[in-house]
Amino acid sequence: MFDWRRFRDSLDSYEIVISSWMERHGYRLLRIAMGIIFIWFGALKPFGLSPAEALVARATAWIPIPGFLYVLAVWEVAIGVCFLYQPLVRWAVVLLFLHMPGTMLPLITLPDTTWARFPVALSLEGQYIVKNLVLISAGLVIGGQLRHRLRGALRAAPEAFHALLRQGEHGVAGGAAVLAREGESMDKVFFLRSGGGVVRVGGREVARIGPDQFIGEMSFFTRGSAEATVEVAPGTRWVAWNHDRLRALVAGRTTLEHALVKTIALDLVGKVRNGNAPALAAHSAAGE
Repeated sequence: MFDWRRFRDSLDSYEIVISSWMERHGYRLLRIAMGIIFIWFGALKPFGLSPAEALVARATAWIPIPGFLYVLAVWEVAIGVCFLYQPLVRWAVVLLFLHMPGTMLPLITLPDTTWARFPVALSLEGQYIVKNLVLISAGLVIGGQLRHRLRGALRAAPEAFHALLRQGEHGVAGGAAVLAREGESMDKVFFLRSGGGVVRVGGREVARIGPDQFIGEMSFFTRGSAEATVEVAPGTRWVAWNHDRLRALVAGRTTLEHALVKTIALDLVGKVRNGNAPALAAHSAAGE
C-alpha cells in the first residue's frame, strides 16, 4: 500500500537540499544568464542577424541619431559585460533600467505590428517585447542583492550586514539634527552613510563622527541611555533601525546577528587602528 506520508516526507527532505543549492547558486547563475543574453542579443544586431532588427529599426526611426541601431547594440553588450563582471553589476542594473522603457515603446508606437487583437492578443513580435518583463524582474532581484560600498575597516563587513542595511529606514538631516542626546534613552540605532557631525559630553566636543559609523549601537545591547550628544550636519544621510525592529530582524537568525556584532566590532577596530583616541572615547560614550 502506498504510504503517502512517507512519500511526502521524502519530498520535503529533497526540497530542502534543492532549495539550499538554489539559494547558494541562484544569484550567480541569474547574473551570468543575464550577461549572456544581453551580449548575445546585442552582438547580433550590427551583423544583420537579429530577428528583431526590422522591428527595432521601425521603432527607433524617429530618433535623430545616425546608426542608432549600432548604439543600441553597444549598449546591450555593455549591459551584458557589466552583469558578468561582479564589480560592475550596479552599472548593469542602471543601464538595464534606462534601456528597458525604450524596448516597450513598440507596444504603443507600432500597434499594428505588436498586437494581433488589442488589448488581449499579442503578435509574435509583441510577445518578444513583453518577455522583457522577466528581464526587468531579474534586474530587480539582482539589484536587491547589491553589496553596498563601505569605507575603512567596514569594507570587511559580512555580506549579511548589507541585508540589514536594506532593512533599515533611510533619513536625511534637513538642518542640524541631534540623533542622540546625553542622558536620554534611545530607541534607534543609526548608521551614517554620508556627512558627519560632532560628539559632545557635558557640552564639550570630544570627537567627530563620519560616514560608515554607528550611533547608539551600545544602547541597543545594554538598553541604557546615551552618554553623549551626537549632532550631525545638514544633509547627513543615515540608515536607522528601531530597536524592536532590529531585534526582530536578528532574532533566531544567527547569520544576521553575527553580522551586526562583527560590523560594530570592525567600526571599533577602525578607530583603534587610526589611533583616534578621542573618537574611540566618543564611540563608547555615544553608544552606551
